[in-house]
Amino acid sequence: MDKTNNTFEDENYSISWVRLFIQGLILLGLGITFAISSVMNTDAVIMSAREFSWLPAAGLIIFLLGLQECLDAFITKIPREFLQNLQVGIMDTVIGGLIIFSVSDHPQRLSLMIAAFLIIRGTVRIVLAQTLNLPHALLTSFFGIMAIMFGLLISFEWPTGDGWFLSLCLTVEIAFRGWAMMMFGLWVRKKQKQQLI
Repeated sequence: MDKTNNTFEDENYSISWVRLFIQGLILLGLGITFAISSVMNTDAVIMSAREFSWLPAAGLIIFLLGLQECLDAFITKIPREFLQNLQVGIMDTVIGGLIIFSVSDHPQRLSLMIAAFLIIRGTVRIVLAQTLNLPHALLTSFFGIMAIMFGLLISFEWPTGDGWFLSLCLTVEIAFRGWAMMMFGLWVRKKQKQQLI
């Protein structure tokens, strides 16, 4: 376990912490903005989709994140990072694409897929935070539990199965991901400074 953690740390010193921090800040801002918009403007029409609220915008963000993860997978020289980034990237790209291309249907048809996505993302976040001893592991795990809870609420359609609630849950997950990325960027910065000393 200790050897794995040291390898993880050594491999990730070369990551650009600035890119991680800025990307996380953008995701956090977008997530919060669209989460508030999902609640304040539940009848928004995006991509000519009615009753979807901000769901197409959330799908587009997830789709773009997936493409970026896939690109990161092909750029990395670390086999484990390649597999991890590719798996996450494919999942995000497929889910984001399905959300975008389903705007002509009814939002409730997407609810089980979105619920499963949130449960998987939350579970992965908890497992990675605990096994890799990531910074702010307790808060990161809490965000993972929240994502799982959102997934369960969507699957039970409580308090509602409407598009605005699906959008709210997805955009809050995007904000969580942005925060986690920012914290990871700051951790990389700290480790890089320690290496220079």
